[in-house]
Amino acid sequence: MSASDYSEEEQYGSYSVVGSFPREYGYGQNDSDDVVTSAVVSESKPRILLMGLRRGGKSSIKNVVFHKMSPNETLFLESTNKIMKDEIENSSFVQFQIWDFPGQIDFLHPSFDADGIFGGAQAVVFVIDSQDDYQEALQKLHLTATKAHSINPNMKCEVFIHKVDGLSDDHKMEVQRDIHQRATEDLADAGYENLHLSFYLTSIYDHSIFEAFSKVVQKLIPQLPTLENLLNILISNSGIEKAFLFDVISKIYIATDSSPVDMQSYEICCDMIDVVIDVSCIYGLQENGKGSAYDSKTASIIKLNNSMILYLREVNRFLALVCLLREDSFEKRGLIDYNFHCFRQAIQEVFEVRRRALTRGK
Repeated sequence: MSASDYSEEEQYGSYSVVGSFPREYGYGQNDSDDVVTSAVVSESKPRILLMGLRRGGKSSIKNVVFHKMSPNETLFLESTNKIMKDEIENSSFVQFQIWDFPGQIDFLHPSFDADGIFGGAQAVVFVIDSQDDYQEALQKLHLTATKAHSINPNMKCEVFIHKVDGLSDDHKMEVQRDIHQRATEDLADAGYENLHLSFYLTSIYDHSIFEAFSKVVQKLIPQLPTLENLLNILISNSGIEKAFLFDVISKIYIATDSSPVDMQSYEICCDMIDVVIDVSCIYGLQENGKGSAYDSKTASIIKLNNSMILYLREVNRFLALVCLLREDSFEKRGLIDYNFHCFRQAIQEVFEVRRRALTRGK
């Protein structure tokens, strides 16, 4: 992989990003983490609205994905009785707000400020309990989606068909098909053919909820096309089968290459994040005795029993690159490591350009 492999400007938003890989070998500047942090924090954080009927699983989703609560602990969560606003910002690359709405209150009633609720939001995640009679949920989804669209046409509408862990595979598909058909037909009948809903089968007891939230968050990242392009270049020049760019705290992947995502590959890469972070926290205390040793030297190799290798490298203190490749491809370790260093530097350049553009806009 050389600088000539990626030297053209990529357009995203209203800014140009030069994604050229550097010629020099190495990690780059020591303040790379600050570059990424300032680029993300300086923007106004996107807002995601978490809506649905009472006891649908909204708060459980939020706590499992973003607060590392175990699924079994969510059984003891009390019902939400007011809007819970969470700032997802403390230790994660993913920076946004989540507003968790209690299901028993009608926020579409004229007494509530719908413009204030939907006007400044980038996405609404509507949770439907797949194990319940979802007729009422579909009615509420229709009212919520149409109201949100009338106020904010650019808002993304995501539907989590939740608690599918208790359904057979055939029943899951049947429920998804039924909900998708009824929801889209209701929108078409009301004249909202251009209102697009995205549907996901989710459960807090497996990786499906992380995969679904990854898709939601990716739509809010303006640098996504550039990140995907960089990953495509990396895997094509390194013999890598699949690569994910993970947020290490939430286990949301903010980007992957353009090849289809196989759920099994995603799950095993996701599990590797847990292994590395847990071992780092237990055995890798820094010199001051605080925090984990997840830093620029962090790397992990796991050989699987099917002649495949999992390879993890730290990109910055928020992000990790997790790759899946064959053993014979990994024999070219030096080339892979060189290409990774180029990839890491390119990631820094992407966010440095973004930071400068935002600074000029102030």
